[in-house]
Amino acid sequence: MLDSIITFSFQFMKWSIKNASGFSPHRLLKLCLIFALLLTTLMAVTSDENRHPDEFWHFAAAKYYTNHFLPPEIGDSSVRDSYSVFGVSYLNYHWAEYFLAGKFALLISPIISSELLAARLFNVFLFFCLIVLFLCRSKNNNQEFIIACFLLVTPQIWYIFSYANNDAFALFISLLIAYQIAYKKSLFNAFLEAQTFFTNISGGIFFGFLIGLLLIAKTNFYTFLLFIALWLALDFSASESVSEKPTARTNLNSRLFKKYLLIVLTAISVLTFRCALDFYANGETNFVAVSYLNYFSGSFEKKQSKLLAYQEEIAEKPYKPSTIENNLEQTDPSLKLKAKGASYTEIFSKWRWHEISFKSYVGVYGYMKIFASDGYYRLMGILYFAFGSFLIFSIALSKRPKSLVQAAIFTTAAGLTVYVSTYLSWTYAFQAQGRYLFPVIGMLGLFVFSNRRHLNNLATNAFILSAFLLSVYSFIFVALPKINQ
Repeated sequence: MLDSIITFSFQFMKWSIKNASGFSPHRLLKLCLIFALLLTTLMAVTSDENRHPDEFWHFAAAKYYTNHFLPPEIGDSSVRDSYSVFGVSYLNYHWAEYFLAGKFALLISPIISSELLAARLFNVFLFFCLIVLFLCRSKNNNQEFIIACFLLVTPQIWYIFSYANNDAFALFISLLIAYQIAYKKSLFNAFLEAQTFFTNISGGIFFGFLIGLLLIAKTNFYTFLLFIALWLALDFSASESVSEKPTARTNLNSRLFKKYLLIVLTAISVLTFRCALDFYANGETNFVAVSYLNYFSGSFEKKQSKLLAYQEEIAEKPYKPSTIENNLEQTDPSLKLKAKGASYTEIFSKWRWHEISFKSYVGVYGYMKIFASDGYYRLMGILYFAFGSFLIFSIALSKRPKSLVQAAIFTTAAGLTVYVSTYLSWTYAFQAQGRYLFPVIGMLGLFVFSNRRHLNNLATNAFILSAFLLSVYSFIFVALPKINQ
């Protein structure tokens, strides 16, 4: 049976590559995305309290900002309920989505009495905005819908947009960034193509603002920022051959350099402003990227701060900094696996990181306890493997140098996304959750859009539609009926 599947897959790939006609999403996929929004909304409205991963603490952070503008002081008793067993609160970090979710909940409070539902509807609203954007932009050209197609390939995406969390916002911003780069008439591209620096400058500021928002979002999306930096660097190097005249080429490069500098400075300004709020409220900042650097260096517990002191005071014993530093045997079994003597390979052989991460990438719900059948995961695995192979062979056979470099950038950034997730599971806390791999969604969308001419239209549409139908099965027959059990 397996041999037959492999043989058929390779025959199909040979046919599809030979008959490449350029990928243009079928109009049916637009209806599919609208249906996905309905399922997302249904989950948000019907699921009970405390049914989703860490939603209790996500909601507490959003609720705080319904009536506040500045971050709370560390140790403030009014936000004590927002602290987890680790002794930390989402309010201690820099994520802007809690502020936005809180203000959104306040705005709709006259018509939505439930504070929890109002917080959930913020993420539903983000999903709605993405759908409206891509539907409007692709009205006259279906190829403008390519990036949005990859919102259909896993129900886990719909799931994270259905409850209060900090994954949906980062994915939302990453897709906006990808679209700004892909769409020729975007504000970003209008700014880059303008002959003078100040023409369409708002597009550069807007793009820098998006980058800044992702800088203060979840740090697993830093691999997406690396991907974007390499992608734009490739485009910058390609621009050198626009003109044969050295003077014109020098002027073009100088103009582009200044424009990219404006984008970088805007992004840094967003980050600086957010850190300044922390210094104003607490006299220190807990920028999460610095925390992760300390995790990598092994010096996190040695750094003194108000947050660590408070964490030591209120965290449960297995998660206290002092316990982690001095009594590893008394910590939670999933913490500090490397320090406890586990090898890197053990997170695969013993802890099954790859299996759990893949399953939760394509559909695991609740507190990582609601699974579909094994057959569903096998079918999704075969489908993903077939599409990945098809994509690799299509780009390789195109023999287009820029496409090959883009493929190298994509595989490097995607591989790094996987590695960072495995490394943190090994060195800090084992958390094999597919949502940590969602930076790949925006990467894949931009990569496929840029190389659409090399892809067989029927094969690519067939993959997306098949993944969507399997995802619908998972969401309707697994997620929705079991989430409240």
